[in-house]
Amino acid sequence: MDILYSMRLQARFNRWSNSRILECCDDLRDTERKQEIPGPQAWSIHGLLNQMLLQDRIWLGRMLNKPYVYRSLDQVLYTEYALLRTERLRTDSEIMNFVQNLAYPNLDRQISFRHERSQRECTLLLGDCLLGMLHHQSLQRGRMTVLLSQLGVSMAPLNMSAMPGIVE
Repeated sequence: MDILYSMRLQARFNRWSNSRILECCDDLRDTERKQEIPGPQAWSIHGLLNQMLLQDRIWLGRMLNKPYVYRSLDQVLYTEYALLRTERLRTDSEIMNFVQNLAYPNLDRQISFRHERSQRECTLLLGDCLLGMLHHQSLQRGRMTVLLSQLGVSMAPLNMSAMPGIVE
């Protein structure tokens, strides 16, 4: 199996999935997007979109060796949905660009950072950081589909096999 091919495919799937989620969010009123939905972790759709974007920017900054400056993991990056949407799509393109330009030797580059919650120093390989970020996006998209369904938004499943260009 070609790990770079798999990472590129996953990055492409993440970009496609995020755009599908945003299309569903486009149809919601701002009050619906910002409404806190009860559950084990009470989130609003807007809050979770911000959280997803913040986490991706933190990880991308680490991998690019350009640390992303933020105040807290609960920080709201954008209060306006239109700007949040634009920045999500831009960041997905940045991630795609980054992954497309990766070469095998880069996957073994060590990345050191301070873990936000435990405040301990961590060192991981770039490839492991990238896989972690891509998998974390899947977790967050799962949360998002639950929130959308609780608001009555029906969404087709996010299956890689449904992504355009994957099955000829």
